[in-house]
Amino acid sequence: MKKFDNEKYQILAKDLMGDIFYSETSNRNKIATIRQYAEVIVRKILDINPSKKMTIGANEISKKLDALNNSEFLKEALENIRQDGNKFTHTEYLEEVTSAEFDKIVDKLLDMLSFMLINYFETYEFGSRSDVLRSFSLLPPIVRYKVLIFLYSKYPHNIYVVDKLALAIVKAFNREEAVRWTEEEKNNLINLDVMSDKVSNEITENKGIEFAELIRFNSPCKNMYELCIDKIMKIGNEIDSKGRLYIDFESALPYYKQYGIIDGNSEEIKEFNDIMDFLYLGRRAKLDDFIKLKESYVALNAIIEDNNIDESI
Repeated sequence: MKKFDNEKYQILAKDLMGDIFYSETSNRNKIATIRQYAEVIVRKILDINPSKKMTIGANEISKKLDALNNSEFLKEALENIRQDGNKFTHTEYLEEVTSAEFDKIVDKLLDMLSFMLINYFETYEFGSRSDVLRSFSLLPPIVRYKVLIFLYSKYPHNIYVVDKLALAIVKAFNREEAVRWTEEEKNNLINLDVMSDKVSNEITENKGIEFAELIRFNSPCKNMYELCIDKIMKIGNEIDSKGRLYIDFESALPYYKQYGIIDGNSEEIKEFNDIMDFLYLGRRAKLDDFIKLKESYVALNAIIEDNNIDESI
């Protein structure tokens, strides 16, 4: 049984998130609070009992972090937060702490949060479950981007990673950046079939190999390069005409609460729901845009367009 219980951290997380993102306090104080929240994330990752004392820089903690898969990614982010947290909170630092310096630390905080999903998808292959893909697609685009760009560096032939990464780049940055990435990776993408082996095998088993080949032959996009460009242009046009549905945790939270919590009691689903619940712990929902869009077709399209690679093939 896990020692770390999200529910026990509800009050603390609400206080920390409030001080970091929803208060008028100084950037100096906000960065000091991020350092505190980083400790909570480490407790979550290492599954440390709430009653047990813990110091981020302790040798015992460092060794446990070293033993984790992809530990360098996590430790680099943690060290940046620790160093800057120390630097800006010591009385020797007399300069103003700027918004840019705060944003840099927030970016490292997002790296730490993304690490939990990265390691989850190391255990459970990205794309193996459509319900997980749907819920994952309701995260802020920058978090999706951080997870997917890391997974792509290790699994460049996973077409689900490729598909979702292209979309995440459009939404986190812009269409031009997504096209640039796609062109940069063209040599790999052009050799990736738009039909996954899993789907191909299922069609072959149920309908025969001739039918599977017919579907592949009639696909409007012959490879993942063509599919990425096609989706980037379509989603880019949607954003240009209607704007982004959500960009941060606060605006994504209502969508997650309504569409993102997955039913099921398997370890795979319980672990995923637990991570997602932690990511949103203490966040305040932005409801105005969600309420306006909830009754329009835009909200439904947003859920569909991020999760239809199987239909696209």
